[in-house]
Amino acid sequence: MGLLHNFTLTDIAASIAAVCLFPLFVLIPGYAVAWLLDLFDFRRRTWLFRWALSIPLSIAIAPILSYLAGRYLSMTAVWLLYAASWVYVSVVVLRGRKDGMPRSSAGAWRMAVAILSIWGALALFSLVDLQLGGKLYYSTTAFDFSVRTQFIHAISSTGIPPANPFFFPGHAQPLRYHYFWLILCSMVDVAGGAFVGARHAWIGGAFWCGAGLMALVALFFRLIAYRGPETFRRRTLVGILLLGVTGLNILPNALLWVAYSMGITGFIPASLEFWNEQVDGFTFTALWEAHYLAALIACLMAFLLLWEAPRHTGAARWKYAAVGGIALASSVGASIYIVFVFGAFLLLWTVVTIAKKWRAETATLIAAGALCVVLALPYLASMTAGSGPGAGVGGFPIAFRVRRFFPVDVILASQGRDQAWQLALANGATLPLNYLLELGFFLAAGLLWWRRRRARREPLTRAELAIALMIATSVAICSCLCSTPAGNNDLGWRGMLVAQFGLLLWSVDVLTDRRYKRSMVLAVMLALGAAGTVCDVFLLRLYPVLADRGALPELGWMSPDHKLGERNYAVREAYEWADRHTPAGAIVQFSPQFAYQDTPGFLYSNRQIAAADQGCLGGFGGDASLCAPLVAAADLLFPEGGQLASESSAACEKLGADILIAKDTDFVWSVHDSWVWREKPLYANRLVRVFGCRNATGQSANR
Repeated sequence: MGLLHNFTLTDIAASIAAVCLFPLFVLIPGYAVAWLLDLFDFRRRTWLFRWALSIPLSIAIAPILSYLAGRYLSMTAVWLLYAASWVYVSVVVLRGRKDGMPRSSAGAWRMAVAILSIWGALALFSLVDLQLGGKLYYSTTAFDFSVRTQFIHAISSTGIPPANPFFFPGHAQPLRYHYFWLILCSMVDVAGGAFVGARHAWIGGAFWCGAGLMALVALFFRLIAYRGPETFRRRTLVGILLLGVTGLNILPNALLWVAYSMGITGFIPASLEFWNEQVDGFTFTALWEAHYLAALIACLMAFLLLWEAPRHTGAARWKYAAVGGIALASSVGASIYIVFVFGAFLLLWTVVTIAKKWRAETATLIAAGALCVVLALPYLASMTAGSGPGAGVGGFPIAFRVRRFFPVDVILASQGRDQAWQLALANGATLPLNYLLELGFFLAAGLLWWRRRRARREPLTRAELAIALMIATSVAICSCLCSTPAGNNDLGWRGMLVAQFGLLLWSVDVLTDRRYKRSMVLAVMLALGAAGTVCDVFLLRLYPVLADRGALPELGWMSPDHKLGERNYAVREAYEWADRHTPAGAIVQFSPQFAYQDTPGFLYSNRQIAAADQGCLGGFGGDASLCAPLVAAADLLFPEGGQLASESSAACEKLGADILIAKDTDFVWSVHDSWVWREKPLYANRLVRVFGCRNATGQSANR
């Protein structure tokens, strides 16, 4: 296989380019704002502190500002906004305003570069396509990030607000999703031209979200829990390393692996996190769904700003409140679930400040909350507008339900005792065991910290009280409430990240403070948590490869047989040909009949899809009543087994697509006198054929 056809090398090069482009959007804007407002004495800080503050600050403020500029002005205005920050920072840097700025040690720089290099290599290894000869394998994470890839491309193509890329009944349908982080990925997609695609922008964004969270760990230890320069670097390093530790998921998964090897079960989770109701580790979150991590970063950055505000008076105080409100507004559009939990914490924290008569804190919290509501209201209104009947947005999105413990649910179901009240009682009784397995070392270290702190019989400090309330709020909400849209408990899965960050801060104290008596049990739990992350990274990367070779069970959304690698190479090759030879506005259609989703079609098409599945993925926006005619037309072209396919020209007119993608897994492929074999394709390889639609000759696709 020649170098030009090695998709792994192509992905690595394009992803590195995306990583290099991202500072234009997740570093420089934050630097400009921090310098302009002199946040946290920014102008007198070291370069390393400036970088550490600029990354999460950019992630916190750039999304909402980009959204508002794009929605009410134009995408040109968005680019001008960023260009202004680039010019401003260039002028500041060129003038060399050091003003006696202290220097960071060479050791600190080396540590930062080493950590980011290791994280970058891990992200690339986990997310790019892996090519082995003529076979190509995406990561298991592609199940989710293929959907985000389509959203990024939609923003790049249609602007703000974007269109639903999975549903096109002749006109664009507005996207309904928390896509603010994806706006920044779209900027990188556009800036990279033809070399950097939406997939590569997502990979670059995963790297920078991880970097932003690492920076926040350092900022919390410097600005809230500072104990002097002697311990700062060590505590920061320990905190960053703990981001790579998960719970005790490796233990129940080991039981499942043993059961599979003995033939007791035919199922193995494709990730260690999937064995139970998820409490995702930070590494898993960054690799699988970085937009949730971006929302967490925005919330934590807002908290740092609001924490600093009461130390100032007059206009200086209100600038922190204003930037904090902007950060909270960004988090609303990055993940409504994260901000729901964090907003509940801030509301309770406001009550605490009122009770303790901390008037300055109360005023800044109220001001920031009010600004957040004003800025986020247009986005929130758009999430319920423009939806027709059956769009999936009816009913209250949150319900009461005790966090599930899958082993208990399975046992009760086998005994016919799976009524809601029975499940609630059983799951409530097993919550301690549930969290012990899901949080592992962090739960044990957190309990040890709390017991030691209470034994001192001293009131909690302001910082300790805030972190304790943050943890308690997150655990309470995620234990008793669940989100209802899409059938996933994203509230319970993602909202726990807030508690996990607080527990991480406490865990650092346990590991670095000699006053805490550590045990072998704690060391074993820490080792199992680190081993769990390593194992999960390799499982996410290699599960498709091993399943294709028969070593692991097949997943329905990947492949019905052991030809995944060969087929995926052919599919990507076909879609990349279509990208080069069809206009950017072309509408593509593949078979809407498959298990779960057409992951390669989402991942590689870079085109608007007419009907992505039997429901047109209308939950992501649009009038779902318009879906049925599209699906009916698509089913004429791609019938189920035993049915006859329609002539493509008539069905194309009804469908409104420009390009048809036929694959060897489609039933119509196996019918030798179907349109797949009668008509001349625009492009064909052994497993995929690309056709021009509407007139069935390719003129529409090539216009």
